[in-house]
Amino acid sequence: MLRNEIEEKYKWDLSSLYKNQEAFDHDYQQAQSLLEELCTYKDHICDSKESYIYFMNAEETLGNFIENLYVYAKMCTDVEPENEQHQHNFAKANAFMQKSGVDLTFVTLELIAHKEVIERYLEDDDCKDFRYPMEELFRTIPHRLDEEREQMLSQVRELTSIAQDTFQSFRLEYEPVVVDGKEEFLNGATYYVFLKNKDPQVRKDAFEHYFKEYQRYENVFANTLIGHTKGQVFFAKTRNYENALEASLYQDRASSELFHKVLYMANEKYRPFLHDYFALRKSILGLKEQHVYDIYLDLVDDIPQSYTIDESFDILSKALSVLGEDYVKLIQRAKEERWIDFLPSKGKCTGAYSWGSYSSNPYILTNFTENYESLSTLAHELGHSMHSYFSHKHNRPMLANYKIFVAEVASTVNEILLNQYLLNTTTDKKVKANILANLLDQLIGTLYRQPMFAQFEEQLHTWVQERKPISSTTLTDYYLSLNKEYFGPSVIVDELQKYGCYYIPHFYYNFYVYKYSVGMAVALSFVKKIKVGQTKDYLTFLQKGGSEPCIDQLVNAGVDPCSDAVYEDAFTYFQQILEEFKQLMQ
Repeated sequence: MLRNEIEEKYKWDLSSLYKNQEAFDHDYQQAQSLLEELCTYKDHICDSKESYIYFMNAEETLGNFIENLYVYAKMCTDVEPENEQHQHNFAKANAFMQKSGVDLTFVTLELIAHKEVIERYLEDDDCKDFRYPMEELFRTIPHRLDEEREQMLSQVRELTSIAQDTFQSFRLEYEPVVVDGKEEFLNGATYYVFLKNKDPQVRKDAFEHYFKEYQRYENVFANTLIGHTKGQVFFAKTRNYENALEASLYQDRASSELFHKVLYMANEKYRPFLHDYFALRKSILGLKEQHVYDIYLDLVDDIPQSYTIDESFDILSKALSVLGEDYVKLIQRAKEERWIDFLPSKGKCTGAYSWGSYSSNPYILTNFTENYESLSTLAHELGHSMHSYFSHKHNRPMLANYKIFVAEVASTVNEILLNQYLLNTTTDKKVKANILANLLDQLIGTLYRQPMFAQFEEQLHTWVQERKPISSTTLTDYYLSLNKEYFGPSVIVDELQKYGCYYIPHFYYNFYVYKYSVGMAVALSFVKKIKVGQTKDYLTFLQKGGSEPCIDQLVNAGVDPCSDAVYEDAFTYFQQILEEFKQLMQ
């Protein structure tokens, strides 16, 4: 489908960012002027409390400009990548963001140098908003360098970001899949539709056509992935961290014990439950051989799983009503005010995300295909957007952005509430079994799949850290071995699966993936509270943004993400759902 063939109501309205090109250009000029002014404060930020307050406020304003420019330009290219104006805007916004980072390198070091002075300023109420940001800044002192080397790192970051930029801009064109004698369009969204097709040849063709493209460009993707990883290792070592994992965890005040606890729970202690699931799939489907491209087949036949966009919003309004009237009204606003770009189209990036700036609507990009996954993904991304909305509403910009560590909690709470609503609103055993099957898939995707990805990510960083020679074969062979351990004896892991390590964007997000598992486990704990009417702590958590440490946010809301019990409960819940599903299928 071409973008100009899609009705306007199904495309996002980005006017809360910029109404036209003139508005974009105006902000670009304003941002340039403000950056020049801020640079004049070098060596004078802390001359007085007034100069300190002015600079902090002005830097926050510049951050808003940069965020608006970059987000708008990137979102436009995500849906219309061939539009020359969008590409030009993105190049300008990206270059300006990099320039501001280099030009303002002095800020961090100057604030650190005046730590004692600033701490006196912070005692006054007119500086109270700066207390937590300064606490976080001063915490990084052991990992800061002198001004010359900090400026060098800012410039190097422009180079190391090329790997991720290349990966994000690379658009593959897949050979179409023949379904019932007709060629069908294949991309990242329709791929999973084909994997549900009952014709094994369709599934096999979709799998092969999809991953042969990654095989074709394997050296390109190996170079971008290794290049990105080398950048992360370089920055970690330069900033006196033991490794890139420690550097990532430090940002969240998390420990390596937590990271490895999640991997141990999923990849070792509770993996037998996962193998039981795949064995059950093979038995139910009556497959002599179960390949990786068979694992998305519906386990329950003749159950309609088609949801229009309007039907999806009706379901979500009911499923999420336990979170209160204001929450549900906000869900409807997202649809009515066109926060969402719904439909797949030629050139549009695959997958889904929630994004925006402090001053814009919390937008959503998705590739809606009217199946259960589309409904669940919509619930997930709306969770992110609601979290962003409440965080922005209750905090000024410098305190509004929540960290990735807690980012998956709200999205997963929405998904679990959706599934539980669907389970509770049917008495038909077949329909219920179908819902349980979908819930199992969701739990597997977060509790099990992501820690497997995290293990690959950790090993890759270790190889780079130890300066081991790495080729595409090194990466793909290791990834293939992980998949064989993950799927167990009931699944044939086809050779092309090894190239799956190249299509996962989260490998460029620096140890992001394990946080999905943390988010799921924490979300299940929150859902227990929500279902008995204890919503206040959760809704308060959604308002915290970046105003306090993320682990503290969760602990203060009644869920400790470092507790073994949180993960024991989560994997036990998976086992319970698996047994319930097994009984219904019998």
